[in-house]
Amino acid sequence: MIIVAKDGSGDFTSLQEAIDALPETPGKKPSLVKIRPGIYHEKVVIHRNSVRLVGEDPETTVVTWSACAKDLHEDGTEKTTFLSATLMTTGRDIEVENLTVRNDAGDGRVVGQAVAVYAAGDRGVWRNCRFIAHQDTLYCGPLRTPDVVKDIAPRLGCAEVHPLVQDGPLTSSRQYFENCYIQGDVDFIFGCYRCWFERCTLFMNERGGFYTAANTNPAQPFGFVFSRCLLTGACKPGQGYLGRPWRKGCATVFLECEMDEHVAPEGFIDWDEERVVTARCGEWRTSGARADQSPRHPSQKRLTDEEAAKVTLQFSYFCQ
Repeated sequence: MIIVAKDGSGDFTSLQEAIDALPETPGKKPSLVKIRPGIYHEKVVIHRNSVRLVGEDPETTVVTWSACAKDLHEDGTEKTTFLSATLMTTGRDIEVENLTVRNDAGDGRVVGQAVAVYAAGDRGVWRNCRFIAHQDTLYCGPLRTPDVVKDIAPRLGCAEVHPLVQDGPLTSSRQYFENCYIQGDVDFIFGCYRCWFERCTLFMNERGGFYTAANTNPAQPFGFVFSRCLLTGACKPGQGYLGRPWRKGCATVFLECEMDEHVAPEGFIDWDEERVVTARCGEWRTSGARADQSPRHPSQKRLTDEEAAKVTLQFSYFCQ
């Protein structure tokens, strides 16, 4: 076990230094890194396999950074979305608990996209975590080449890579989120991986926008599944859309979720004339102020009990 503490009472004061000190070949049990309360101002890449990262309390244990899409390379060009993440995972079997990850760059209308978590590895598990940003808070997808791979070359891990992640490659990678709080506004949960969200809270910022923007490959049976989650926010009523398809054929479903008045009555919305909502986007047994699905996008799926019964964690998360 390694202990990280800002006050010097642990083995390291930096989370990245602790990660770098872990054995490259994991043992029979995950390498355990415990993080004591504090605000850790650093950009972190977890590039080892089988790591368990445990904070004491997400309210007091915070990792934060302020990179954004409009940051500049030395040649004056913008770095764009995928170099902005505060925390990136590139290894397999990463477990993160009781931790807040923030991107403090600010409003996307000023700074562009600013990612809090970039989950690029496979079999990631996140419990009781808080992800806070504005535009593009949580990305679950491969490492983009060449820019991201070049930037983290010594800490590449074993994540999938793809030149244009917006193309939504056929992927076997998965992420699981349980009892997490995810806050943002425009497309703030996005990517092509298979992801299951269990009893999570999705909070839309005052700006309003889109809770999701999946770019699931059309051959992928599942994309994002939200089970028993709460959708709420600080925006004006009806200004939070369930999602828009980053790629045609994206797959996003909400099962037994509570949606309050901040959610748009229309539910999902088309991105443009090519990327439109299909029956791969849907709901089942929605409760709360937006329980009535009659105003929803006409192409959105209203799942039957029989159809919903087939959308299970075991099948959607582990299917090939």
